[in-house]
Formats: sequence, structure tokens, C-alpha cells
Amino acid sequence: MVMTAEPAARIPDEPAAHVVEEAREAAASSREERIQFLTHAIAFAESNIRAYDTKSQIALAAFVFSMTPLWSILNSTCSSVSGRPTAALLVFAFIATIMLYGFVLWPIRPLQGLVKNKRAQGLFFVGDPAAASGIYEKQLLDLSLEAELTGEVLKLSYIRASKGRRFRYALWATGTFYLLIFASFLLLQRCV
Repeated sequence: MVMTAEPAARIPDEPAAHVVEEAREAAASSREERIQFLTHAIAFAESNIRAYDTKSQIALAAFVFSMTPLWSILNSTCSSVSGRPTAALLVFAFIATIMLYGFVLWPIRPLQGLVKNKRAQGLFFVGDPAAASGIYEKQLLDLSLEAELTGEVLKLSYIRASKGRRFRYALWATGTFYLLIFASFLLLQRCV
């Protein structure tokens, strides 16, 4: 590329304005594209929720199994560790961390006012099939598919964000527990 001091040739404004207008028209998606996008967004949110649940189960199992060697090492450092207040603190932190991992797996009810669109009737997930059996078919006839899918995406996104936050809390608790174990090793090193 050769650089010159000459100014670049000016392109007339009309063709650029025409290209921008065509791009705006092309940016509007069709109904099928919007529905396809919403179904992909639902699948993505569901897979993220499943991933948080799976990660939590794996981390919980690894955390519980890690306690046996840690307690053995701590007990070999100081044989009277079980009668000390440090042991009670460690047991409390251990149980609290397990409960936080269980809290990730605990079901989440989406906010009732999350979907403000009056066209979304909540037909994507039927809460009580026995109660809805008589009116469900009638409601399906008046269904706005895009509104229902949008409502489901919003609900799943709320659940995904909540599970992500809970998982981060559990990870912080795990790190805190391991710091407590390390501090206990240092405190009980001489078994004083």
C-alpha cells in the first residue's frame, strides 16, 4: 500500500445512503428466522443450566472426597484435633459448603412478573396438567408462538443467571474452606 499526500476521491452521498437503506431493510428478520433464533436461545439456556448442575455435582463429589485425606493429615499433625474449637469451625465450614453446592441444584421458580407481554400465556410449560386439560387446547388455538418462546427464553435466562450466581458462591465457599484448612495446619503444626 502506497501512501500519498493527495486526498482520497470523494464518493457521492447517494450510493452510500442507498446501501445503508438496503442494509436496514435486510436487517429485519422474517418470522421463521425469529422463531429459529428463539428456539436456539432456549436450547442454549437449557444447556447452560444443565452445565451448572453437572459442574456442581462434580465439584461437590470432589470436595467431599477431598475431606478424607485432609482430615487424616490434620489428625496426624495433632492427634487431639477433634476436641479443639478449630475442628468445630472446620466441620461447620464443610457442611456449609456442601449446602451451597446443593443450593445450586435446588430448583428455581422464575419470577412471576418477568414476562410482561400479555400475549404470552405460559403454555410452554404446563404446571398442572390435570387442571389445564380442559382449556389447554383452546389456548393453543390463540397461541402467539413468538411471545411464548420469548417468555420461555426470559424465564430460562433468569434461572441460568441464578444458578451461575449460586455456583460462584459455592466456589468461593470452597476456596474459603481450603484456606481455613491451611490456617488450621499452621495453627496446629506444633499441637500446642
